[in-house]
Amino acid sequence: MVRYEILSENEELSVRIYDAPACGWRILFVERDGSITKYVRRDHALAGIEIYDHPDKTSLFEAEIEVYLDAARTGKALGECGLPSLVRFEDMGHYTYATFTLPEDFIRQSELKIIGYKREEAIHSAGWGANQLQRF
Repeated sequence: MVRYEILSENEELSVRIYDAPACGWRILFVERDGSITKYVRRDHALAGIEIYDHPDKTSLFEAEIEVYLDAARTGKALGECGLPSLVRFEDMGHYTYATFTLPEDFIRQSELKIIGYKREEAIHSAGWGANQLQRF
């Protein structure tokens, strides 16, 4: 089981997972009523942590490490080497999203469900399929 924290922020819960390659925290979100948002119920947050914990994330971690290495090699900021991204993990209608910093080409080619953000533009991975694109 990954290490996590669930912090109460007003009526929402901030869910943080400690597993980022740079020894940091990553944030979890949930899809609710067609929007990606924070959790509001602790039992749903715990279910989201469980959903996130099971899949093999090796390719995501490797891609994220490449962003860190590129930043170290070039001296550029992480945001210049990769895009802030949301990766969807799902189980029976519960859609959990986790934050990653990923290379744009990885996002575009991935069969996973990823939304990368390049300035104001949302970039969807191949995994969404042309007819499955969400409104995010």
